[in-house]
Amino acid sequence: MRILEINGKKPFVHQSCFIAPDAYLIGDIRLRENVSVWFNTLLRADTDSIEINEYTSVQDGAIIKPDASAAVIGKRVTIGKGSIVEGAFIGDDVIVGIGSIILENAKIGNNSFVAAGSMLPQNMAVPEGSLVIGNPAKVVGKITPNHQKQIEESWRKYFIMRGKYKSIIRE
Repeated sequence: MRILEINGKKPFVHQSCFIAPDAYLIGDIRLRENVSVWFNTLLRADTDSIEINEYTSVQDGAIIKPDASAAVIGKRVTIGKGSIVEGAFIGDDVIVGIGSIILENAKIGNNSFVAAGSMLPQNMAVPEGSLVIGNPAKVVGKITPNHQKQIEESWRKYFIMRGKYKSIIRE
């Protein structure tokens, strides 16, 4: 992993986290307990901060780069492979599907599911418990029990994988 200080700010990574060897963490970043940051990811906090809370996974090839406002990501969130998150607020227990784009000042409420390939425009507010689909994204309804199950299975799966990879990859 590459951890870089910029503007006098250096990432804080809790000891329980797994950070892939080719991930970049730059600037004002706080990673709480049991976060996983997977292969070929970039977290660049050189203009505003990034905070990622417990049991959240940032999957392969994702980019988190706040610009005008901080990126705050809740607990038990899955940021899907290849997704882009700018300065946005993502609540607890959320899936951001593969290849989604979350633009500046978007807010995603707790217990929500953003379908793969969705693009949330600037300032979009997603109510708690919503199913979001499309480009541009629209709230199309409430999450189902199946979505709730997927959210829980996803964070648990990556929590377990975090432990396995942490034991085999030593920096």
